[in-house]
Amino acid sequence: MKKRRNTSLVLAGLFTLLLASNVALAEKVESSEVRLDQVQEYATQYIENEYPFAKDQFVLVDYQENTFVKPHFYYIRYLRAIDGIRYPANYINLDIDTSGKVINKQIIWDKNVQLPESEPVISVEEARAKFAEHLAPTFTRVFPDKLNRGQTKTGIYQYVLLSDNWRVDAVTGKVDGSGSMNQPAQEQKTKLPATYKEVVQPVDSEEKALKRATELAVIPTNAQYPLIYQVADGFNYNLSGPFWQVIWRKPMGTYYCSSSAEIQQSTGDLTSLFNECSLEGKHRIGEEEAKQKTADYLRKSLPQAASALTLYSIHEHSVTLPSRMGESAYTLTYTANLSRVYFGYVTISIDIQSGEVTEVNNSLHGTLPADIPQFDEPKLKSMLMKAYDVIPAYYTPPLNLVNKTEDGIIQTNPVTITGDPVKPVLVYTLVRKANYNYYILDAKDAVWRHFSTGEAVTEDQIESRK
Repeated sequence: MKKRRNTSLVLAGLFTLLLASNVALAEKVESSEVRLDQVQEYATQYIENEYPFAKDQFVLVDYQENTFVKPHFYYIRYLRAIDGIRYPANYINLDIDTSGKVINKQIIWDKNVQLPESEPVISVEEARAKFAEHLAPTFTRVFPDKLNRGQTKTGIYQYVLLSDNWRVDAVTGKVDGSGSMNQPAQEQKTKLPATYKEVVQPVDSEEKALKRATELAVIPTNAQYPLIYQVADGFNYNLSGPFWQVIWRKPMGTYYCSSSAEIQQSTGDLTSLFNECSLEGKHRIGEEEAKQKTADYLRKSLPQAASALTLYSIHEHSVTLPSRMGESAYTLTYTANLSRVYFGYVTISIDIQSGEVTEVNNSLHGTLPADIPQFDEPKLKSMLMKAYDVIPAYYTPPLNLVNKTEDGIIQTNPVTITGDPVKPVLVYTLVRKANYNYYILDAKDAVWRHFSTGEAVTEDQIESRK
């Protein structure tokens, strides 16, 4: 005779098994990582939950995995599109960790957009012709990785739009282009005098490195003996190494503040300078004295490039470093232009109270050459225009998203959602074709090259690639 099983015991056993399987499944889900191809699904769900008014009005423009910092995360970028027409003033940027959680975001969105009633008068073909007539690309230099791994970096002359914020009004046909730091020297404010007479000799020893850095850096009082070491790659990848790095450290209770300088070994040029230690005031300087002091400093720190530098901008700001909180400085940006070739820029900060130069970022595109080749610009412009699509878009002037908090620290508001009426205008804009994203236009040889290898490629080859 078979024994009858207790029904309650059977149900309890099944419940235990089900609970255990659910726990195991939950642990499996929690331990699994979000893949790159799943990020868009997570981002879409987040937007629809948090910002339902944006549903069906955003288009994906980019998503990638960030592997430069740990833990790794994904970033995904959307633009707003209204009835298929892009509205670049509105966008959604999300950083998503490998568990699918949004760890950083930036949302700019207008809830009340009043679209223009006027129909476009200018056609796409007419807009393209206006772009071709009015565009002002520039020549600059780039340094493909596989061609510039040695100590000598010559670079490739590139024909490029440094800013793609050009637009043609679809009703009036007016062409507008955003200003950028490659504007010709004669349109800028102040050009430095001729090259400093004393050309600095190569710095080939620690003793010379210390001497040169001491001439340029702010050395904190009671600082320890500096660290001096040599590196192959400096803060500016476009400049040839090796470099000397000299760092002074000053004890500040349980921590240190530091002042540092990086010197290019072959030329003695300053490539980077930074001071986070407090300064002793001498006398407060104004803008004109700041211009004069920084000009003198640049002729001393970059004697071979100084004559090509032109003052582009100057602004006053509060220092946000904890060790110098409350101090103020001027930051000046100098651009380098020779024969319409843009060679980058140098930013330099000077403390207002003491008149000491506290920070320099040398972002020049390599060493400035004595001779610049001739370029066939009409041919280059025709080639460059083929890399862009002309598309309609709604345009409004960009918002000023920088806000000052009460403690003086400048921050950007991550979420800006407006309810006031916004009236954009319909324009045509340039959008670089995806096929051309990995190629640069060699201005000297008038050929397209891969941005990393420098390998030449034909337009037909680029156009045929997906």
